[in-house]
Amino acid sequence: MADSDDLRLNELQRYRKTSSRLALEVHSHCEVPAGCGGAVLRWRKPDADLGITLSSYLGVASEGFFLDGKPIQEQRTLVSPGEHVLSFVVDEPGKQGFLLMEISLRPHIASAKQSQVTSRADGRWRAATRQPPEGWQLPGFDDSSFVPLVEKPVSEPKGSDRWLWGMMQRNAKGLGLPSPAPRAWVRWTFRLDVEGFS
Repeated sequence: MADSDDLRLNELQRYRKTSSRLALEVHSHCEVPAGCGGAVLRWRKPDADLGITLSSYLGVASEGFFLDGKPIQEQRTLVSPGEHVLSFVVDEPGKQGFLLMEISLRPHIASAKQSQVTSRADGRWRAATRQPPEGWQLPGFDDSSFVPLVEKPVSEPKGSDRWLWGMMQRNAKGLGLPSPAPRAWVRWTFRLDVEGFS
């Protein structure tokens, strides 16, 4: 057998599979203390709904999160590929930061270039301090009158929420209003597809 044949038989590249109609995602994985383990991959249709997991800490009162105007009932939810709006309303946001958030693709998709996003002052988290017109929670709404949230520390809570606050501090940046207001209507617009968040 020629040297070139030996190399071809032992290279991982020959196991690679591609498809123009399907995307490869990680379905599950396992690890054991001895150091071995494995991953279960599966093919999925690119236009199929995608699973996301939301982890958040809100330091002020809120009625909860909404996705495209519909209340989010579970921490894990399915999202169709395309543009979406995550929104919520907070009372008495004060001078401090009030939001820490991390959103991840679950299960992970192998083709995703950005499988996780966190709250940060990038201009995409925006808020109104007066009641916005109908439709403000939907994609396509003109939020140019909303002000971008700015980076501000979120005060450490007491009691059982302290662990969640501490966990969220590892990756997410605290966000708050640039000026105090009695109420804030917050929206974050994002796109999601098999390449992840954008």
